[in-house]
Amino acid sequence: MRLAETHRRPTEKWQNFAGEDRIVRAAADEQLSAFLANKPGMIAGLCQQLSDAGVTIRAMAVLDTVDIGTVRMVVDNVEAAKEALNHAGAAYVSVPVICIPIPNRPGGFGAIARCLGRRDINIDYFYATSGIEGGFALGVFRVSDRDRALEIDFPE
Repeated sequence: MRLAETHRRPTEKWQNFAGEDRIVRAAADEQLSAFLANKPGMIAGLCQQLSDAGVTIRAMAVLDTVDIGTVRMVVDNVEAAKEALNHAGAAYVSVPVICIPIPNRPGGFGAIARCLGRRDINIDYFYATSGIEGGFALGVFRVSDRDRALEIDFPE
């Protein structure tokens, strides 16, 4: 990282619903992608296995094909989730992602996409929750350069 980048000041701050200024950073996280038969009850069963293991799903996206569904999720306890998936006999992979609070307002996602784009970091895919504390949603990003993305202050 160049010295100028370590001391730069963001040009914009986001405000949460309480009116407090907020600059955010991406957090490294681990996404689990489970592969399930695309039929009724499979996602419910997976969610029950995770619940029984005391795992909270923080964000989830379900993608479908004709025969197989892919459940992408970020959870509060990755190791417990892996044990639950193994116990259920579910095939899964672990994928490094970043999580970024996104202001729940017009332009919130666009500001993050611009920050990443200016650094030539591609968004491979993205999904989000409906909301977390302070008027922000939690965005889960698979990006082309996770380490550099973790150094960015959002917005800039």
